[in-house]
Amino acid sequence: MTWQKTPESRARDAQVYGSPEYKRNRTAVLRQANGHCSQCGHRHRLQVDHVIPVSRGGTHAVGNLRALCAGDGTCKCHETKTAAEGGGWRASRGDRTPRDPQPRPRTNW
Repeated sequence: MTWQKTPESRARDAQVYGSPEYKRNRTAVLRQANGHCSQCGHRHRLQVDHVIPVSRGGTHAVGNLRALCAGDGTCKCHETKTAAEGGGWRASRGDRTPRDPQPRPRTNW
């Protein structure tokens, strides 16, 4: 099953990542990285990541952008960074501590 985007989220993404400032600074960050990940230093396919996410008040300034491995299975730099931010479905639970779902009891015959 693929992730289905809503028209609202597509419009929001186009507004955030379609800005001339982001496009200009994205190119500068990738050129400055010279093909190397800023976290692990390996040469993988790169993507530009916000240090402080735009959703939390981050900007498209060059100091807030960095080049990370794209997460194509060879390196986990971007996935590690996202997990450290506390993102995902568990973060939407409010102040409660995140827990795994309880296993369902099974009857073994």
